[in-house]
Amino acid sequence: MILLSCTPILYISNDMKHLIIALFLVLITTSIRAQDEETAQIKQIFDNALTHQEAYHNLEYLCNEAPGRLLGSENSLKAIEYMKQYFKALGVDSVYLQEFRTPAWKCDTSSVWIIPQSGKPVMLHTDALGPSPATPVEGIRAEVIEVKSLDEVEKLGKEVISGKIVFYNRKWNPAFIRTFEGYGNAVDQRAHGPEKAAEYGAAAVIIRSVTNSTDHFPHTGNTHYPNIKIPAVAISTLDADLLSELLQKEPKTMAKVFVDAEDIPETITYNLIAEIKGKEKPEEIIVVGGHIDSWFNTPGAHDDGAGVVMTSDVLRIFKELNINNKRTIRAVVYMDEELYQSGGKAYALMVKNNGEKHYLALEADAGAFTPRMFTINASEETVGRIAAFLPYLKPYGIDEIKAGWGGVDIGPLKELGVPLMAYGTDSQRYFDMHHSANDTFDKINLRELQLGCGCIATLIYLVDKYGIE
Repeated sequence: MILLSCTPILYISNDMKHLIIALFLVLITTSIRAQDEETAQIKQIFDNALTHQEAYHNLEYLCNEAPGRLLGSENSLKAIEYMKQYFKALGVDSVYLQEFRTPAWKCDTSSVWIIPQSGKPVMLHTDALGPSPATPVEGIRAEVIEVKSLDEVEKLGKEVISGKIVFYNRKWNPAFIRTFEGYGNAVDQRAHGPEKAAEYGAAAVIIRSVTNSTDHFPHTGNTHYPNIKIPAVAISTLDADLLSELLQKEPKTMAKVFVDAEDIPETITYNLIAEIKGKEKPEEIIVVGGHIDSWFNTPGAHDDGAGVVMTSDVLRIFKELNINNKRTIRAVVYMDEELYQSGGKAYALMVKNNGEKHYLALEADAGAFTPRMFTINASEETVGRIAAFLPYLKPYGIDEIKAGWGGVDIGPLKELGVPLMAYGTDSQRYFDMHHSANDTFDKINLRELQLGCGCIATLIYLVDKYGIE
């Protein structure tokens, strides 16, 4: 026997059909209209960013009137004061300084002379690493030992290294497509090379500049001294090649290293904070920012004057377009990312002590080149919600929004549970200039800088309006 299953048939009247269709069309129309309105608002943001040059002129001032903005320097304070007055002129809701104390370091001059076994001494293009100690007034003269890695120093041991000048000369690997990966693959020589050489009794250290360019610009940067401090300098890539070639011909070649620098036990400095209060949830704070300090040898156009002016421009755009932000939008101009990262630490401590709720923190510290991406250091769910904004940004050059790096200055906020984001650019030329005298205002492209202002402002607008919960 076969049993047949009977399913009741739902009868829908013509009137009901017409009502359902009408409701469906209303929903579709409403959705399209909302999307059109959003697209129009974002176009207004970019129209504003691309037709205004305040960020460009602010950067021009920072580079040309206050170069070498290293922590503790007069120009670092001059730059902070300039940006404070700029924010006040914008008419934002509040502008204030966050004072903090931190050790500092300064360098007046440095030099390296090659002293070959035959021929005349040759002066190289040199900058001290921070925070290198000074040499004696007469400098340090010793035989040069070339190595390609920290492991090689360990293998050679004290018997070979003691009393010598260690020369780290591992070249940047050009096979890395993403230049930040190439940098990460080579920077250990600068960051930890001097401390490793000091362990084995080296008198001083010379490093090949951490850059993929071949020129006469030395690139400075931070090195870590947990225990013994010895003088350390960077030489240009062309000079590194010259020294290496000479050592192959004359292995007993000597060098004379001179550094005039000093540690400063304590200095008073400031982060700068400006904000537009939220209209619905003012207690939830969205932070954007960059670091205003630069190394002593550079105007710091791409690193990171550009980050400061692009994130500051978010407040100008919101003000001029009368965007009614739900949450508080705060721009922070951080001091001291380069030496001790004390500004970011001081800011996070203030946030913790004040019991502030930070909804999101975004950092711009990758130059002012063509916009390419945003990266997110947060939970998988948060990454997914922010990545959903990509269709709005794709027409303006953003190809990716994905999990990744947050930033140095905002890094301490991670312990407070704050989602972190970084603005990313086409960085192929970034390390040609990074930490060198080559990082000048004339290397800034107005259009690329303006696009960066628009991309960051749009991302903040979307996060504020739609949330990331």
